[in-house]
Amino acid sequence: MKKIIFIVVILLSAHNVNAIDTLYYSVLRKSIEQAHKDYKMENYRQLANCSERILLVYKDDWLPYYYGAYAYANMSFIETDENNKETFCDKARDLLNDAMKIKPDESELFVLRSLVCFARMAISPMINGPLYLPKANNALNDAERLDPENPRVYYMRGKSTMNTPKFFGGGKELALPVFEKALIKFREFKPKSTLHPSWGKEDAERLYKECRRDSLKAEN
Repeated sequence: MKKIIFIVVILLSAHNVNAIDTLYYSVLRKSIEQAHKDYKMENYRQLANCSERILLVYKDDWLPYYYGAYAYANMSFIETDENNKETFCDKARDLLNDAMKIKPDESELFVLRSLVCFARMAISPMINGPLYLPKANNALNDAERLDPENPRVYYMRGKSTMNTPKFFGGGKELALPVFEKALIKFREFKPKSTLHPSWGKEDAERLYKECRRDSLKAEN
């Protein structure tokens, strides 16, 4: 806490824009790395808190809003209490909407919108699925239109396909080529900075192997 407050004070007193960017990127990057290193509530809560404190100073960049929303969406997946899940999704939605006002043509924000939709679905698949699955798919279509090279589009689409029952047009067999495409895109992908979104590759590799293994079993 003291460290974050200290850095905010530095940001408020700094006059060099590049210096502000350097400090802000470094601090937020550390919270992101910790959240990705160990998928647990306290790390994503720290990421959300870090993002929101940075927003007290740096309100015109979409990235702190993005990571705040990203943190709350993941907190919803981790949380077990349904009311808390809803609250986290609401917070993610609000931060995402603020980010989209700043950067309405950013592919990553539409990928994040799909993630928030999937978080809503996870709360009550039978009730929320019919409402939020089309919204998630539309968000991924928009993300692909804005940046066909964004690997997270195909990673998220692969996960959606994998978790959709076969009789609804999903399953691991159909997800396999989608994950293959995601991995190709991940190999070619270069984030615009050390802070721009780069998540999903390791999970895409894991899910690809799972789909491939099960597909081979089905053939035998």
